[in-house]
This record gives sequence, structure tokens and C-alpha cells, in this order.
Amino acid sequence: MWQFLKRADIPLRVAAVLAVAYLGYVFLARHSSGRRWANGQGNTQAARTGQFEDTYGGTALKILQFYARDGTILEDQSTVICYGVLNARSVRIDPPVEDVQVALNKCVTVQPEHDTRYTLTAEGNDGQTLTASFTLAVKPDPRRVPKSRRFR
Repeated sequence: MWQFLKRADIPLRVAAVLAVAYLGYVFLARHSSGRRWANGQGNTQAARTGQFEDTYGGTALKILQFYARDGTILEDQSTVICYGVLNARSVRIDPPVEDVQVALNKCVTVQPEHDTRYTLTAEGNDGQTLTASFTLAVKPDPRRVPKSRRFR
């Protein structure tokens, strides 16, 4: 074969060298891929499971979010409280609000009369509990505040 390459034109020589290089590359790529699978590094399912556990806590109880849409509201106004829990058996918000249930992402409407501290308590299947809380401030409505008048 080498005799043939010595007598061949330059474009044919280049093509033969490229073909040999390509075959070598393919062989090495497949060989190293097989080693990665043997070592467990190429297992995409395991990688995805690890990413899921890092992000969502695996099977552990986790509070994903708990916040109010507004940090401060005026009296007689309402706002929403949003929460999300993972791997919870039960969930409650104190002081009690309507329609609270285990969910990854849920919002409920509240209308407190004064500054109120809301606490979310989530209980896992293993009995573990987690809590999170925040305070929602309620300010007087400036349109209802009596205006002072000057007397002369």
C-alpha cells in the first residue's frame, strides 16, 4: 500500500492521510467512551438524578418558596401569599388562611387588618418539620386619615 501512495498524486495522498486520521479518531473516541461508561462517568441517568437531588433535595423535605407579592399593603387591601414545598405530607400557614394544600407552587389571597407575621410549617413523611416566616406590613390608607386644619 505504501508503494501505491508513493506513486499517487498529492490529492490522493492527502485523502488517504485524512481517512487514516479519521478512522483513528473514531476508534479512540469509542474506546474512551467505553471507559467512561465502565467508570460510571458516562451514566446520564445518574447525572440527571444527581442534578435533581441537588436542585430539589431528593426525597428530603424542602420549602422551595414562601413570600408575599407585596411587602406592605394599605388597610382594606388584599395581597397574595405564595408558597411551595417538596416532599411534604402536610402544610399549614399561621395565622390560618383558606385553601392551603401541599403544592410545588401555590398562591392564596389574604387581607390582614394589621401587621401580621405569617409562618409556613411543612411536615415530611418521616415526621420532620420545617418552617419559614415573614411579616406583612399594613399601613393606614392616607385617604382615610383625618386631615388637620389650621385655625386662626
